[in-house]
Amino acid sequence: MLQFLQKKLPNSIRQRTLIMVMSVFAFTSILLGIVGVIAANHEVEELFDARLAQQARLLLHLTNDDIEAGKSTPTFVYPNTVTALDEYHLSEVGHHYESKVYFRIWRNGEVVVASEDLSIEPEVDDGNGFGYTDSGAYEWRTFELTAVTESGGDSRIVVAERSDVRGEMVTEIVLNSVLPEVIGWPLIAVLVWMAVSVGLEPLKQLTSRIKLIEPSKLKPVSVQNVPQELAPVQQAINSLLLSIDQLMAREKRWIADAAHELRTPLAVLRLHAQNAESAETNEERHHALKQLQSGVDRSTRIVAQLLSYARVESQLQAVEHTPIDVMKITRRIVADLFPMVWEKQITIEINEDQERLMLPIEENHFEVILQNLISNAVKFTPEKGAIYIDWHIEKNGVAFEFKDTGIGIDETEMERLTERFYRGSDQSGAGLGLSIVATLAKYYGANLSFASNQPSGLIVRIRFPQ
Repeated sequence: MLQFLQKKLPNSIRQRTLIMVMSVFAFTSILLGIVGVIAANHEVEELFDARLAQQARLLLHLTNDDIEAGKSTPTFVYPNTVTALDEYHLSEVGHHYESKVYFRIWRNGEVVVASEDLSIEPEVDDGNGFGYTDSGAYEWRTFELTAVTESGGDSRIVVAERSDVRGEMVTEIVLNSVLPEVIGWPLIAVLVWMAVSVGLEPLKQLTSRIKLIEPSKLKPVSVQNVPQELAPVQQAINSLLLSIDQLMAREKRWIADAAHELRTPLAVLRLHAQNAESAETNEERHHALKQLQSGVDRSTRIVAQLLSYARVESQLQAVEHTPIDVMKITRRIVADLFPMVWEKQITIEINEDQERLMLPIEENHFEVILQNLISNAVKFTPEKGAIYIDWHIEKNGVAFEFKDTGIGIDETEMERLTERFYRGSDQSGAGLGLSIVATLAKYYGANLSFASNQPSGLIVRIRFPQ
């Protein structure tokens, strides 16, 4: 139903509001008019019936002993000229509505007094009370009353009133109450239009603020005294602007980082290429080309780490993660890195808990963590060294520990290990590996720490909450 109305209504909040408000107002007015007709008709019926009964009793009381019985010709109180009166003569001789009210009095079965020469017999079974009768041209509401006079005779009176009088009264009452509302509808429509325009003014202000936003300066939109209904829209827009600003800042930072990190390697590559070109002997040329290849490999690793860091930053979203099998992925990453391990003849030992561990984390994120920590340990571990990977379940968490027998690092420099582009040795790379691990650990609420491994090497601990 709502979808149907949305399709049929104009694509304008102001016009939609005006149409819906006026429709509701019209429906309410019609409904109240119907209720008013029913209520007015009921009240008018009661009032007129009470008046009929009161008139009958009053007439019967006043004429009980003063009317002569046995007259051959009844007395007519109202002349026939009353029916021809117009509104200009009402105050002079009477009212033309007098022809719509009728009474007749019988004494001992004979008509003695009547309002006019009109025969109306009420349809009342027991001879007393209210009823209806038809004179041919009109329907009449009647009230009949019978009483015994003091002289022993019987008196009977019928008071009648045309039913259309009551209908006219109800119509007048309803029209007098509904007609002003109907006449006022255009004014109400104008007032509603103006009220909606005033209500939409904050939306106009918000629109103008958004139009003033420059792509290079994505500042939050601010509207004073913003309505409650518009506040979520403003918050959503500001949240979107903040996300776009952070994305643009991240891209700018990545471009700046890439330019910073690739400047020196590219200069070195150029130098090696020039040396190979100007080499006088095959041995010098071979050495220069080998250095050139080593420089290309280093540049490739730098670009790979930069891309990995950018990808990790862009993928961090607050979503529910499916638990993964930790040991299965750990063995797979070790197998992927086996060529590096085999080249340096390093031993990797994995100590696992007896209980199978399922960790709620994105699989590719966990792979990035393992790849960086294990490749970092291989990189700093000398030939024929050893790397120990241990994990166990703790209270309210899971702890991972990576130990190597490498050259280690000074404790004063451990605080800088997660800084972007920090390199504590002459090893190749961009210095982003541990920074990526720290970013992912922070996202998952994990605790990342470093310690010295005696007699040499480094211990990396990462604890995930569960």
